[in-house]
Amino acid sequence: MREKHWSWVKGGIILGVLNTFVYYLGGRLGTSGAYTKTVGKMTEFFSPALVKATFLAQPGGCEAGPVDAVLLTDLRVDWQWMAVLGIFIGAYLARKVTREDRGPEVPVMWQANFGDSKWPRYLVGFLGGVLLLLGARLAGGCTSGHVISGTSRLAVSGLVFGLAAFAAGIPTALFIYRQRRVQ
Repeated sequence: MREKHWSWVKGGIILGVLNTFVYYLGGRLGTSGAYTKTVGKMTEFFSPALVKATFLAQPGGCEAGPVDAVLLTDLRVDWQWMAVLGIFIGAYLARKVTREDRGPEVPVMWQANFGDSKWPRYLVGFLGGVLLLLGARLAGGCTSGHVISGTSRLAVSGLVFGLAAFAAGIPTALFIYRQRRVQ
């Protein structure tokens, strides 16, 4: 467990076994349902009429069901919320148990382009995740569900989404992190 680098092969095998287990239980790996249910419940609390109109509380993606499915306002700690918590806890534990040099909190490339403050970097990362999640919900999907569950099942939607994510993400990263010339 205290390896310097984690093998992508071991991680892939673990993810594949987990995905297979969830498949045989009748589910899909995905976490946007937790977000959707939380937003649905919050919207219902503040404006019950609005919850029927917002796309954020509509069934879709990882929790898609029949056309007449109820709105996702049933906020409870279910497997999707446990997966969200597990992502944070797992990332924290992985960071603590590895012996790898952690390097600077703000990468050199970020510092060269945006300065050395860590909070703007955290904010931009958070907002980027929110935009990705909103885009997935607008499309009626789930980012992790498409990529992890969809591609492993060879679903066309998962393959197309995965290709589109990389086709958009790579040029965006190249644009954002382009070297600025000092004059």
